[in-house]
Amino acid sequence: MPNQKQMQRTITKPFEIFTKMSTSVCIWLNGEPTAIGKRAENLWNSAKYRVATDGAINAILKRKESVEWPHVICGDFDSMEAGIDTRNAKLLHLPDQDHTDLTKTIQWCLEQLSENQWKFEGILVLGGLNGRFDHTMSTLSTLIHFLKAATPIIVADAYNMVLALPQGTSEIHVELEKTSKMCGVIPITQKETIVTSKGLKYEMANLPLAFGKLISTSNEVTTNQISLQSTAPLIFTIELIHNQC
Repeated sequence: MPNQKQMQRTITKPFEIFTKMSTSVCIWLNGEPTAIGKRAENLWNSAKYRVATDGAINAILKRKESVEWPHVICGDFDSMEAGIDTRNAKLLHLPDQDHTDLTKTIQWCLEQLSENQWKFEGILVLGGLNGRFDHTMSTLSTLIHFLKAATPIIVADAYNMVLALPQGTSEIHVELEKTSKMCGVIPITQKETIVTSKGLKYEMANLPLAFGKLISTSNEVTTNQISLQSTAPLIFTIELIHNQC
């Protein structure tokens, strides 16, 4: 088990991205368009940079009266219908089959930041949490993949907000009025995961979490600032009030 004194402490304010889209990247993933509610459309439209995977273009076209066109379209273009007018969007061909479109797209965005081509403070991913279950799992894997990125990465749809938390102590600031307060604390890395919490209805005190044993689902946030200490990375989920920004 890691030495508790050596475990890092992070402060996470995931809801801030909802009011900072003018300085953020928004990535629209392919998936069921019904999972993208009016809130998500507003966030997409107000983003500084709008990036769509090729599989999302068909859904965007269906909403062309209410959503802005992307600045960049990424992917291997095996999911986009032929003959679509891409307008003035930059087409970025990412053929690497060893990584998902989301992983490749986030990596490209972070490269633009490091090379001073783009300037942004966060990345909001729309979708990726419904439809095919293997796609949902790949979204979670991507969040873990970029845990060490300095830029916060949040995934949201009409009903959920999901983020990855590093090993150590995470202080999460929650805007309760935007949520149902229902949350989950999920062990995800196949490593020993021992969690201590503060600010949940069902608290954990050095509690081992593991699939096939115990995971913390249908828990409830009781305060606008919670603390999760873990010996391994976690996935934290919270239910959003539908379409309330």
